[in-house]
Amino acid sequence: MKKILIIGEDNACRSQMAEGWMRYYTKNHAEVVSAGLTKQPVDLHAANSMSNAIIDISRHVSKSIEEVNGEEYDFVLYVFEPASLDGIELKGTPKVIVQPFDKPQQGANAKETDA
Repeated sequence: MKKILIIGEDNACRSQMAEGWMRYYTKNHAEVVSAGLTKQPVDLHAANSMSNAIIDISRHVSKSIEEVNGEEYDFVLYVFEPASLDGIELKGTPKVIVQPFDKPQQGANAKETDA
C-alpha cells in the first residue's frame, strides 16, 4: 500500500481537504496522512464544504510535521510554496510534489488589505 503525506502550513484547511479527497479517490488503497508546519484546529468552513461534497473531515485531527518526522512515505505533497524543503526528516526517498493552492479567505466577507 502506498503512503502519502500532504503538508500544509497549519494543517487546518488545504491539507485536511486534500487528505479527505485523497482518501476518497484512493478508496482506502493508500495510507493518506496530512500534517502542517504548525497545527491549528480543522477549519469549520473547510469541514462544511467537504461535508457538502459528502466527505467528512470534521473528525480529522491536526498534526504538526514533528509528529510525522522519521516516517517513510512514497509521496509527499506540499499544498503551499515552502521556503525550503529542508528540515523535514523522512525515511527513504519519497517523490516530492509542490502544488500550491491559494490560501482561502476567512469568512464570506473577507477582504484583502493593502500593506
